[in-house]
Amino acid sequence: MKNFLIPYFVGGLTTLRNVTLTLAGMTALSACASNALVKHRDSHLPIETLPSGAGSILSVRTHESADRLYVAGHARPHQLLRPAHVDIQLIGAHGRILAEIKDELNSPKHPRGTHARSGRHSYVASFPLSEACQAVKIRVNYHSGKHSS
Repeated sequence: MKNFLIPYFVGGLTTLRNVTLTLAGMTALSACASNALVKHRDSHLPIETLPSGAGSILSVRTHESADRLYVAGHARPHQLLRPAHVDIQLIGAHGRILAEIKDELNSPKHPRGTHARSGRHSYVASFPLSEACQAVKIRVNYHSGKHSS
């Protein structure tokens, strides 16, 4: 009977070793992922959204990495199928625009689509942290019509 159980015992040890190695690998990967998340922090800059009759800014999220400020969110047009864009601006002292990115919405070339049921469109912009450090606030504004380059 002892000889009958030996293959199961050895097989069980092999399985136990594989499970242990898998768990150790998963722990290491989750530690790497959590370290990557720690490097991103919320931005301290206040956010200003300007009212627009053409659409509205629904949400704004900001975070900083080691070298970039990211601004992202959702906007909703009040009139569907009209060209629109969102201006994301870094505002300095005395209201001066330090940097600006215009993200075009509801364009066939836009990489992020619409949430069809709600009509929400996503927008995103990133700025060098060196520019963001000079800003006193972030301004996000919805505009109808295509932006001019």
